[in-house]
Amino acid sequence: MDTLLSKVWAQIEPHVFITKREYLAGLEGWKVSPFEREGALLGAAITKGPEFHFVTFGERWNLTRADIRSWLKPILDEYGCVTTKTPKDDTRQQRFNRLLGFVPEGEDEFFVHMRLTKLRHVGD
Repeated sequence: MDTLLSKVWAQIEPHVFITKREYLAGLEGWKVSPFEREGALLGAAITKGPEFHFVTFGERWNLTRADIRSWLKPILDEYGCVTTKTPKDDTRQQRFNRLLGFVPEGEDEFFVHMRLTKLRHVGD
């Protein structure tokens, strides 16, 4: 788990103004799950209640419908929605989230807050 959290921190650090210790303390109560394919650690899913975030570790890979289902469907089944937030200046990520079916529901100074209530392109 230390390796996973260190890899998550390496991706997050350039975007935050807190220490690693503060960031890791902020993950208290969050579930951090590794995403691996063919033995390679490619990313991490980070969840708490209906909130979902995904961090990639730089290697290129193809996202599959099965990947989407495995992360989002359990959250939808339990909470009826999935929420996330995307940096306001990351229009590529916002576009991707919309393709998955997320809808903007508000924003703050830094983020667009989004909600998903139904998976698109993924049959039940």
